[in-house]
Amino acid sequence: MAGLIKKISEVIILALLAVLLLTACRQRTQADENVTEKDIGGKTYVWEKEGFGGDFTIELCEDGTFEYYEGALSSYIGSGKWSLEKGIVTLDEDDSGYGLSFRFAVRSGDLVFLSEGSDMFIYTKVKEGDRFSPSEE
Repeated sequence: MAGLIKKISEVIILALLAVLLLTACRQRTQADENVTEKDIGGKTYVWEKEGFGGDFTIELCEDGTFEYYEGALSSYIGSGKWSLEKGIVTLDEDDSGYGLSFRFAVRSGDLVFLSEGSDMFIYTKVKEGDRFSPSEE
């Protein structure tokens, strides 16, 4: 009987841990669906880490275009159009010829990288959940 109680306790603990992990992962990438283009357009966002030799920045222009610089040593400048749907920002580099696409959830004013459905950046490895915060300049 003691062995059965121990097994049941272990299963309950594992189930609670699984629920906590799933909740934490969902909260990390859950998007603010009420955000509008006016809330995020016209701002420059800076990666929480340093890019290739300096700040990695993404500028979302009010006209629906964007530019990003992966750092001071990067010779590549990404550009194209951005869109917003249900709190998810999509950057499409159709203008560059590379056809790269990147997705971010807008959360608490930050852009939170979503690796699913996104391509890799050229010089820098951005990971799931990495944040780009609005520049204070």
